[in-house]
Amino acid sequence: MYEIQIKNVALAEDDEEDAFLFKAVISELKKDIIVTIAADGNLLMTFLNQATLMPEMIFLDLNMPYKNGFECLSEIRSNETWNSTKIVILSTSSQPQQIENAYKNGADLYLAKPVSYTHFKNMMEQCLNLNWDGLK
Repeated sequence: MYEIQIKNVALAEDDEEDAFLFKAVISELKKDIIVTIAADGNLLMTFLNQATLMPEMIFLDLNMPYKNGFECLSEIRSNETWNSTKIVILSTSSQPQQIENAYKNGADLYLAKPVSYTHFKNMMEQCLNLNWDGLK
């Protein structure tokens, strides 16, 4: 059985309210998780390239300025250093083609952003406690 200990996550999200909500939910669920937020894809890639402690999980919004989530996903998956990092797409889009594209490009999980705090909290709790064995 493959279980990962989540101690450090990164979020690439350009919407300040969504980033604040994400951090609040993580803090409420797992107080000991370090959360790094990058406001766009370029900032995420800069963080990853300079990080001394790599996140076990990266949450990517798809629609961001400068470098979108698909570009980040491709760049992350092309770097052997980040092979074991779980990547979760967290997007408002639930278009089947985008979901399929995300999985084809190496996403481990695709989650549509929910509209309520309670739903988001429940979704994130399941994601953080997910048994990743056999997911791919």
